[in-house]
Amino acid sequence: MNKEKRLAYSGLICALLAVSAFIKIPISPVPLTLQPFVVLLAPMVFGLRASLIGFVAYLILGLVGLPIFAHGGGIAYVLQPTFGYLVGFVLSAIPTGYFAKFKKFAFYLLGGAFGLVVIYGLGVSYLYINLNFIQHKAIGFNKVLYIGMLLPLPFDVIKLVIASVIATKLKNIINS
Repeated sequence: MNKEKRLAYSGLICALLAVSAFIKIPISPVPLTLQPFVVLLAPMVFGLRASLIGFVAYLILGLVGLPIFAHGGGIAYVLQPTFGYLVGFVLSAIPTGYFAKFKKFAFYLLGGAFGLVVIYGLGVSYLYINLNFIQHKAIGFNKVLYIGMLLPLPFDVIKLVIASVIATKLKNIINS
């Protein structure tokens, strides 16, 4: 993929991620958004490098103050309970994009599953640290695991399957 195409795809990914933050079911403290769908689909269709650039651009734009995260934006967002999920989005592109290069439905599912492990690993860990040591709410890990992973997981598995189906169809259309 040439640089111009990668840059265009990265911009599109950043924009889709920003829009998907506002398609949500507001459950506190972790809203259900369409973001995991975009985070899983982008590396499958556009590849690892374009996705990483788009995800990092999204993170930077939100941290410099654009209100593109699910709860706003700005540097203080690092103190939000859900910030770990945003970091997880960026790093999830690595396994998802790696397995996507095999261009098979099963590999899209496998890479996306590893991507979800990264998202939930970082998201739940930071959620626990934030709620217990920053906000001093003394919430047990089992409760954090429930609200931060077990509650949204069925929806994210559905998003993963749909993203894998779409990627299987789109990968043949988009030359990346």
